[in-house]
Amino acid sequence: MRAALSALVIAALVACALGTGTPNVSLPPQYTALRTDLSGEQLHSVAFALHQRNLDKLESIFWEVSDPNSPQYGKFLSQSELKELVAPPAAHVDALQSWIQDTLGDIEFELDVVRTGDVAVLRLPVQHLERLFGVRFEMFTNTMNGRTLVRSAVPLSMPSHIREIVQLVHGVNDFPVLKRTGGATRNAERAPLQPTGPPGTSYIRRASGTDGEIEVTFFPYCMSGNLSTSDGMPCLDDVSADPALVAQVEATSLISAHAGTWRATATLDVEVCSTKLGYTSCTVKLPLQNNILVNVSVQLVFARAGDAHVSYLNHPVVATAYVTPQKLNELYSIPDHMVVRNPSVATQCVVEFEQQYYSPDDLELFFKRMDIESAPVTVIGPNDESIVGVEANLDIQWIMGMAPGSPTVFWSIEANSTLQIDDILTWEYAIGNMTNPPLVNSLSYGMTESHVDKFLGQGYTARSDVEFQKLATLGLTVIIADGDTGCHDLGLPPMSQTKCGVFEPDWPSQSPYVTAIGSTYITPFSLPVCYMNASKGGMDCDEEPLGEVAVGVDMGMRWTTGGGFSNIESMPSYQKDVVQKWLGSDSVPPLNYFNQSGRAYPDASTVGHALMTAVEGSFITVDGTSASAPIFAGIVTLLNDARVSAGKSPLGFITQMMYEAAAKNAATFHDVTVGDNRCGAVGTAPIPECCPHGYKATRGWDPVTGLGTPNFERLRAYVLTLP
Repeated sequence: MRAALSALVIAALVACALGTGTPNVSLPPQYTALRTDLSGEQLHSVAFALHQRNLDKLESIFWEVSDPNSPQYGKFLSQSELKELVAPPAAHVDALQSWIQDTLGDIEFELDVVRTGDVAVLRLPVQHLERLFGVRFEMFTNTMNGRTLVRSAVPLSMPSHIREIVQLVHGVNDFPVLKRTGGATRNAERAPLQPTGPPGTSYIRRASGTDGEIEVTFFPYCMSGNLSTSDGMPCLDDVSADPALVAQVEATSLISAHAGTWRATATLDVEVCSTKLGYTSCTVKLPLQNNILVNVSVQLVFARAGDAHVSYLNHPVVATAYVTPQKLNELYSIPDHMVVRNPSVATQCVVEFEQQYYSPDDLELFFKRMDIESAPVTVIGPNDESIVGVEANLDIQWIMGMAPGSPTVFWSIEANSTLQIDDILTWEYAIGNMTNPPLVNSLSYGMTESHVDKFLGQGYTARSDVEFQKLATLGLTVIIADGDTGCHDLGLPPMSQTKCGVFEPDWPSQSPYVTAIGSTYITPFSLPVCYMNASKGGMDCDEEPLGEVAVGVDMGMRWTTGGGFSNIESMPSYQKDVVQKWLGSDSVPPLNYFNQSGRAYPDASTVGHALMTAVEGSFITVDGTSASAPIFAGIVTLLNDARVSAGKSPLGFITQMMYEAAAKNAATFHDVTVGDNRCGAVGTAPIPECCPHGYKATRGWDPVTGLGTPNFERLRAYVLTLP
């Protein structure tokens, strides 16, 4: 037997609760056992998260180094100081090692311990791990994405003296259920089609705006009431023997002070219609003035029946201009051609799960076309350039687009093997174990708060909070996208909720120890008066300066920014004043729908719509809070660079500083006062698209866009006044 203790950059493994004798483990509904033989020699890794010491002192230090009013502000800990503070007694690691040795006998093993001494990793053939934990490992598949992993549905067992020193075990009973915050609109096309409907109508599947036009996709119902199945002209082979010849598509302004109607007539032939999902799908493009919220309708004209009934889309649509980094620089008061001057310090990172890989060629194309200075990229983990991920390209292009010249880490969690699986907590372990970690980190993943401990292990939420605190005491910033499916977190289970009701917060954006970012889009119609009835003082804002409104289905988008109140985390003191002011406003939904004393989020927002992104050699527009998070992270990198140039420390945990800055000068953030987050994403039936209640954007902080969007010049001036 050989046992070794060494520092390790932790592989991504997911946490589970300690065994309690229950008959089986709660499996998320998308996981199924493959019922195939698993070789006992197959290597598998598990991690022991040991109980830490001095957590009260850790939290105290966290607040001290993060509070601009504290004499300890910016005086971060070293890794060795952090270890001295939180590491369990050496006797705990010895006891763990002795238990493994006593149970396995002469089997050789290595127990690798992180530099802070509070996590230990064990890698062995599954047959020995089964003996150690009293479980049976199987191969499970995720029916939603086809990925497999090795886990056990039998609760693990450990002796009482080991359970007392181990908080969580990773890689035995846990089943990852993270979701990408940014895929809501891309998943909406999965909504099932109804094969029959009102004769002569259309099911408008999708209507989305781009620069100067909207694209409307619809499925025609024949005069028989059946969906058309012919390729080309709809209903040509239907029993009604009455083909649809023409579609009249119309967009009518919903803005009273800027009335208008835009029309397009399309001949329904093979140029417009084709077979999708076994039915005829037609797509018509309609020229449309940018920034005008419109209602979309489709009317079919049949050979015999003539004009049929008009079908309406059940949500508004808007077309907006494309967004480039230069446009955001102007919007957020970032000087032209700004470049990071301290690349050895002002570093940043995007973290990817779910096999999201970026293309270096696309990144270079983005730099060239956007006239942005390049910088080195360091890849941690796999990056298969033959499988280009839109989200991965979006993340790295836009964080580097906002902070030109900053060395950037592309951190890819290997998620296609049995050894490693998506997990935010173990990324926290890994970056905390680095000797020179990137300072600003952007993550665009999460799940419904109430499901975290259920599927990832009792105590998982609390442990992740501690790890966020540890990262902050080391001087690191963590930016989290706050979700794309509104305050109800609507979507497929178990990552999301399937119905309206009490608002469901999103994790980890609800943590008090991270910075949560929501999404906006750019429009001159950015004030409430722009949407008022003209007879009641509504104003035509078409010629007004560009501003921002919250992304939401009610505002013409196909998805909705998140936001809300945690049901687990208490409201931190740094936001109590602004949240209490909001609670006293007339924009508050029924109080029984949310926890008024919980941590409120988001903290701020940035643009999350129509971002020009290079993918496989060409440019497309991409949406999501997964765009907003790296944009905000890049801006934080610029602030870090300014402080380093002034001989000051990096910012570390920035959220408290943001609220302090806004309190001293409201102009440090652009207030966003239009929009709501009562909806989720469109086309997700039978999951509701919208709910009766939600939060509304209003003056000051609100649970839709937070403090607002950043004014870089004002923020830079403020952070340079801090010690």
